[in-house]
Amino acid sequence: MGVSLESAKTKVMSSEQEILALLPGSSVVSTFADNTSRLMSCMDGNRRKWTGDAEAKLGNAVDREGFLDEVVQHMQAKDGWTVKDGTAPDGARRLDLLHSDGTHLFVFFLDSPESLRVEGYSACFDLPEYEYGEEY
Repeated sequence: MGVSLESAKTKVMSSEQEILALLPGSSVVSTFADNTSRLMSCMDGNRRKWTGDAEAKLGNAVDREGFLDEVVQHMQAKDGWTVKDGTAPDGARRLDLLHSDGTHLFVFFLDSPESLRVEGYSACFDLPEYEYGEEY
């Protein structure tokens, strides 16, 4: 079964929201998620991937290490997900989550204001009619 733009976009967005939902509700001030974006090229011809991100601004301190450990356990328990612990360019801990279908997420905290960010891109799908700059 092939991946469509809609199924790819839905998988990224629902996975991002699933991770944000693990935060303690009392710590979350607001959330934001992109629901449209430009597409990225895949390495194989006319195939594309949808990119998006979600963020939760935090009002109360969150145990960052404990929360990221919880995300690791949660995602490793789900079929198809591989989790790697890594480091962001600023030296902070960043999780790299890869699904067997090609969906890819990065989970990390930001300072000023304190936020949890989940960036992702989808599995590749066919969309030969895509024109650069269009958003979906």
